[in-house]
Amino acid sequence: MSAPEAYAVLTRPQWQLLNDTLADLCGAAGGTREDLHDLAVGVLETCRSAHWSTPSADGPNRPLWCHVYESIGALAHLADAAPHDVHQIRRLSVDVKWLAQHMRDYADEPPAGTGDV
Repeated sequence: MSAPEAYAVLTRPQWQLLNDTLADLCGAAGGTREDLHDLAVGVLETCRSAHWSTPSADGPNRPLWCHVYESIGALAHLADAAPHDVHQIRRLSVDVKWLAQHMRDYADEPPAGTGDV
């Protein structure tokens, strides 16, 4: 399996503009096409440079969001490199299921002393 060939490079402002535009389009549709928004954002996330941090990059939610982005990357790689590999699909499904359960059980309140609202 080889990595997908890169064919476009986005600057961080371009990436952010696309991300914001997708959110605006979803809002303009009244949330009725959330499925398309999620798909587009998922594809866009796979194009994000690894060194760009997120707002929670250094906060108490960092482990959760690192796992989210790792899962997005793994899913995108699977779609590109091995879309019919049943073993890899099942292996990744275990990780995604764990992540979903972790997100479902995630605390409503940030840990004490973090200053997050």
